[in-house]
Amino acid sequence: MPLLGIFLIALGIFLAAGEFFREAQIGASALFLVIGALLIFTGLRNRSDLALYVGVFIAALALSDLLSGVGLIHGHGWGTLFLGAGVVGLALIRSRTGRSWGRAVVIGALIALWGGSQVATSYLSVDLDRLVVPVLIVLLGLNIVRQRLSNRA
Repeated sequence: MPLLGIFLIALGIFLAAGEFFREAQIGASALFLVIGALLIFTGLRNRSDLALYVGVFIAALALSDLLSGVGLIHGHGWGTLFLGAGVVGLALIRSRTGRSWGRAVVIGALIALWGGSQVATSYLSVDLDRLVVPVLIVLLGLNIVRQRLSNRA
């Protein structure tokens, strides 16, 4: 029995219904949140980086859609903020198991900062988008200086 084909047909119908019915869109977001959480769990259990990062990506975007669908959040940037927070969380989990985490923390923090600036722009009347690039450049410079100083010691 072609289970993958049946799953894809059902998923396609579910997603199409989400375009017309708000409840189906919330249900699709909840389904993808569960899929993302299962991938994260599988990645942690099997020590698979691919499953971890794909799971965080799916869960972050699904959580953003789910929370905005039920009206708990509004505005842009939530998915990016959740994705950055998820990558930082994964880096911290990886560090507990003795694996490398430095680049992931920096990348996750930058993604979260970018999403946070978009969220702040949606809630405030200040256009923070023009400040993102200068702040990212400063953070990149600080990271380079920190690495150079740690190499000397």
